[in-house]
Parts: sequence; C-alpha cells; structure tokens
Amino acid sequence: MTTSAANICNVCRAPLGEALYRSADGQTLTSLCRLHSSTTEVFACTSCGHLQTRAIEGIDAFYDNEYDILVDSEEEDQIYEMRDGAPTYRTTHQVRVLRDMLGDIASPMLLLDYGCAKGSTIRTLCAQEPGIVPHLYDVSARYEPFWDKFSQRGNWAIKYTPANWMGRFDLVTSFFSLEHIPAVADTLRHIASLMRPGGRFYAVVPNVMTNVADFVVVDHCNHFTVSSLERLLADAGLVAERIDDTAHRGALVLVAQKPISDTVIRMSTDYAGIERVCSQLSGLANFWGSASRRVREFEHALPERKQVAIYGAGFYGAFLRISLADPERVACHLDNNPFLHGKFFNQKPVLPPAQLPADLNTVLIGLNPAHARHIVADIPALARPDLKFFFL
Repeated sequence: MTTSAANICNVCRAPLGEALYRSADGQTLTSLCRLHSSTTEVFACTSCGHLQTRAIEGIDAFYDNEYDILVDSEEEDQIYEMRDGAPTYRTTHQVRVLRDMLGDIASPMLLLDYGCAKGSTIRTLCAQEPGIVPHLYDVSARYEPFWDKFSQRGNWAIKYTPANWMGRFDLVTSFFSLEHIPAVADTLRHIASLMRPGGRFYAVVPNVMTNVADFVVVDHCNHFTVSSLERLLADAGLVAERIDDTAHRGALVLVAQKPISDTVIRMSTDYAGIERVCSQLSGLANFWGSASRRVREFEHALPERKQVAIYGAGFYGAFLRISLADPERVACHLDNNPFLHGKFFNQKPVLPPAQLPADLNTVLIGLNPAHARHIVADIPALARPDLKFFFL
C-alpha cells in the first residue's frame, strides 16, 4: 500500500502516523493572523524529529495572491524586543546576528536572498557593505517595488531561478521562508546547486520549542527541530557549521557550507534524542489542545458583557480573540510597535499601552508565554494596581 504525499515527512520522506493536533472549528490562523477556512493538522516524524502541518489547498496561489507581509511601507517592521522602554526591530537584530555568525563579510560577494519578500534585512546589510551584489528570489512579484530600491532588476527572479545562477553564489540567505515550503528537501537541494563550492548557506527559521505559536500556524508547513535541520542539510549535500538556538529569540539560526569537492555527507541518527524531541512536541500539542478552553474559562468568570483589552496585535493576540465565546468583548489591542498605532487589528483599534482606557481593567496577554510576564513587567503603563491579567 502506498502512503499519500500528505502523510510523508517533508524532510526525510518517512511515513507519518496520526496527527498530534487538530484545530477546532474557527481556530485556524495564518502567520499573518488571518482566519483561514481549513483545519490545522500537525504531525511528528519519529524518524528525524521533524514537525509538519498539512499544507493548505492552493498554497501556490495563497503566497502569490494573499501573503502580503509588511507591504504598507518601506520602513514598516516588526518589534523583536523591548528593552528599557525602547524597541529593537527585527531587521536590525537579524543583520547584527548575521554579521556575528558569518564574521568578515565585507569583501565583494554575490549574495542571493531566497524567499526574500521585501528583502529588508539584505537591503540594510548592503547599505553597510557596498561590495555585496544582492540577488533576490521570491514566488510573488508583489515585492518588486521594494527590490527596486537597492537591487538591479536583472538580479531578480520570481518563481523560477535562471539557469545562469547555478553554482554562482558566495552566500545564500533565507529569513523565515523555509517553514512555508512543503517540498523543502527539494528546495534545499536546489539552493545548494545555486551555491559555488565553498559557498555558505545562512537561514533563520522559527524554533517551535521556544516559539510555541509556530506549532499552530496553518501556513507553516514545517516546524523545524535541530535534528530535522541536521538531516535536511546533510541530504542537500551541505555541511552544517552551526545550528544556534540562542542568537535569535524564538528561532533557530543555521550556517552551512557547500563542500569544495563532491562529498557524501554522512550523519548518525540519535534515536534517543529524536524520541525526546517527539515527547516535547507531544507536550506542545497538549498545550494548544487546552489553550482555547483555558481562555473561555477565564472569560466565563468575568461579568457578562465586560469589555477587555488584548495586549499584542500579532498571532497570540489573534488566537486569544477567536478563542473567546464573545469576541466583541475586545475593545482594543495594545502594542508597543509604533507602526501599528492608529491602525486596526481584527476591526479593533491598536493603541500604545499608555492609552489603555481607564475603565478597562482586564487585559489578555497575547505574547509568547515564555517571555510574556517579563515583557509585561517592563511596561510602566501596565503597572496599574487595578489591572487583571490572563496569560496563556
């Protein structure tokens, strides 16, 4: 009997068992925090420790027509962290980490940003290092106006890479794109074919172990673990130099090299380690399986029609709102990102924390549970003694 493609591991092609997690009706969200009319089904691979979600139907059209991340302006960005009341933006942090990881990158080089979207990280890097010749690839043409600001039109590719790009690049980067690609093993082999011998691959992907929202994002087909990344790189013929889980909060940063000569990359399988990984993934499935129930239990204890605020205008905030029995309880979202102020998130205004209405004293915290309490404690406007909080 053959196994359907939907139940084959995207990394190692091993058959998958039963789903660890299935979303309840109305609780399927994309990485852009939008409701999607499908069911999130998440599977774990016991052969390589990979976690994956069944790909949504029409995924190519979804990315071509619906996936429009941060396209409102050239400057729009996401906050990476707040420290002493001041924001650090994701682009700034990603450039800093890349430079720390790769060392001297000031010499002339051909660089390809694969799955680049706006390409803001590479644009910032190129402003610092004029010797870099940036090339850009994405599946959608919607980002061309952003590329035109820092890259020559002849160095762009959409959906297909030109034949003359084969074996050329000193460095290929990928920032939060591999998790979106169902055929990720084929994609990484193709990326390796675009690199020159001795060239390097640098990527950042969500770390589902520390960024638990990644587990339930329906358009993230892949939720990587260290063991599944090691297998992915080896099968693509790349030598893993480093897989780091500390440099970027909630993410894994990997550096790999294409060998100078044809080499078969051999790796041993740590079955005990993979078993531990699968046990952790089962724990995450249990967390999300009870999350909506815990939100509604908190809501049930509130007075009828009592309005609340949600801190966070991102995925966790969106999840909290759709989990409420009465979503219209939400009066507003709070967020420290100035790019969001004055806008609406799920039809509700986004306000800076200092503008929390005085008559609202209940705040649902839509942040990564691993960091939420620390972040909230660092926001003076949320130190009001009358405030009541709910944490996931």
